[in-house]
Amino acid sequence: MNAHDLLAPAASKRVLFIGETITDVYHYGRAQGRPMKESIPCLEHSRSEEWRGGVHASADHARTLCAAVDVASWVSIRKERWVEEAHTRKLFEVYGPIERVDFAPLPRLADYDRVCVNDYGHDMFDRETIGLICEKARFLALNVQTNSGNYGFNLATKWPRADYLCCQEFEARLATQNRTGPMEASLEKLAEFAVRIAVTRGAAGAIGLEDGKITAQPAVSTQVVDTLGAGDAFFAVTAVLAGDVPMGELLRIGNAAGALKVSWVGHRKSVTKHELLQVLNGTR
Repeated sequence: MNAHDLLAPAASKRVLFIGETITDVYHYGRAQGRPMKESIPCLEHSRSEEWRGGVHASADHARTLCAAVDVASWVSIRKERWVEEAHTRKLFEVYGPIERVDFAPLPRLADYDRVCVNDYGHDMFDRETIGLICEKARFLALNVQTNSGNYGFNLATKWPRADYLCCQEFEARLATQNRTGPMEASLEKLAEFAVRIAVTRGAAGAIGLEDGKITAQPAVSTQVVDTLGAGDAFFAVTAVLAGDVPMGELLRIGNAAGALKVSWVGHRKSVTKHELLQVLNGTR
């Protein structure tokens, strides 16, 4: 199957992304020496850059692939990073307070071909909301993340079902209490509630399970500029195609999206169908 045909099933889909809105801020500067009386880094600030991240950044990666992409979000958080500009090296991060807007009724989930949940673990998805989404979504794709603000408390297993689950290797290991064992054991455990699973492994590529068969794909070789949002890019493009293409091809598409995303800083750009086809065809 050629690359264009691989992406074709998404073209007619109406997709809803649900998740937290994250404002991602980079404060750039030149690293200086340690202050004489403090054990802290010192940065000479030069400029700042701000993007709408979280679920909105995730959804943007799918926009050129699908017929329609909508977003629902009622929780937001601001995350600020101080960055040594010469090498895009992050020094530290500060979380702002979690903010909530008045909950608006969700769109009719049954109207969407895909409901894609970006669960960043900032208290947006309570038991009632999870139950409603699981009941109404015709095809439910999940990305459940671990970060410094929810470490060990936001596991994929809090969701009772998924047609497609995408997570990073450490997140899969946490959810299945598999610290050092084979990754295949975690996939089999997650398959108790997820129909198909993709686990990203950074430079080691990705591994997936569908219909009892485990498949792996190597990473796409690329220059890594910034890893922020790479998992969101992988999830967004694979969530709209899961179940329509074989798992091996799905992982290859996700790896291509991740390779594109890490080649630029922050959310300055989004993955596009044109660029994705270039990577899949080996012309980029």
